[in-house]
Amino acid sequence: MYSTLISAPQLQALQASGHPFMVFDCSFELMEAGAGDQQYQERHIPGAIRADLDRHLSAVKTTPDKASGGRHPLPSRENFAAWLGSVGFTNNMQAVVYDRQGANYCGRLWWMLKWAGHEAVAVLDGGWQAWY
Repeated sequence: MYSTLISAPQLQALQASGHPFMVFDCSFELMEAGAGDQQYQERHIPGAIRADLDRHLSAVKTTPDKASGGRHPLPSRENFAAWLGSVGFTNNMQAVVYDRQGANYCGRLWWMLKWAGHEAVAVLDGGWQAWY
């Protein structure tokens, strides 16, 4: 189990191991919200799931179930768990998160998974750039 960092060679070994895992691409540009989707469409780690800060990792500011305030309020744990389930993530999986922005955005998903009680989550050391 990886719970902090995972290197690109370790991720490659995990892919070959048969152990259940899921990779999340959290790339995002604060001043250009659609840029993360474009980056993902152009190139991402094979099999990676898109985890967008606005759509997947934040609550809508007007929803009563948000867990906090601010520019990107946390969703409720229930809504976050529902999104994870909708993309096929289960409790027995290793999660690997990355972005192209120096772990500025994947760190949020790392923390949110810990907040939800999932320990097997690691940031790809060096981000997307380390993979290619």
